[in-house]
Amino acid sequence: MLPKYHIIIGAIASITIFFLFNLTLMQTLVIFLSSILIDIDHYLLFIIKEKNLSLKKAYNWFYERRKKLLTISKQEKEKYKRPFFILHGIEFWLLLSIFANYINLIWFILIGISIHMILDFIEIIVNKDPFYTKFSQTIVLIKNSNKKDFN
Repeated sequence: MLPKYHIIIGAIASITIFFLFNLTLMQTLVIFLSSILIDIDHYLLFIIKEKNLSLKKAYNWFYERRKKLLTISKQEKEKYKRPFFILHGIEFWLLLSIFANYINLIWFILIGISIHMILDFIEIIVNKDPFYTKFSQTIVLIKNSNKKDFN
C-alpha cells in the first residue's frame, strides 16, 4: 500500500483509539508512528539492493516495481522472488510481544503495526497475492529459493 494511505488511515485510527481508550498523547503518537515506520524495512531493502541512500529514489523504485507487478499475471509473479521485509512477519511481532511483557510501550507499537498490517492484508486480498508474503518472512525465504529477482 502506498505510504500516503498508511499515513491517512494510521492518523484516523490513532485519533479514534485516543478518544475511545483515553490514551496519552505519547501512546497515541507511538501508535501512529509505528503504523507508518514499520515500512522502514522497505527502505532498508532498497539500500541493500541499490546501494543508494536516497529516500526519494527508494520511493520511486518501489512505486515503479509496484506498477509493473500489478500488470503481470499471478502465474508470472510466481516466477519471481518476493521481497523480504523483516518487520512484516509474525517472527518480528512475536519477538515484540515477548518484549512488551517487560516494556509496556511496546504494546502501543504492536497496535500501530496491527493497523499497518490490516491495510497490507487488505491490499493482498485485493491484488490476489499470497498471504504469506506479509505474514511470515521465514516462508518468504523458503519460497524464494530457486526463483529469479524481479527487475
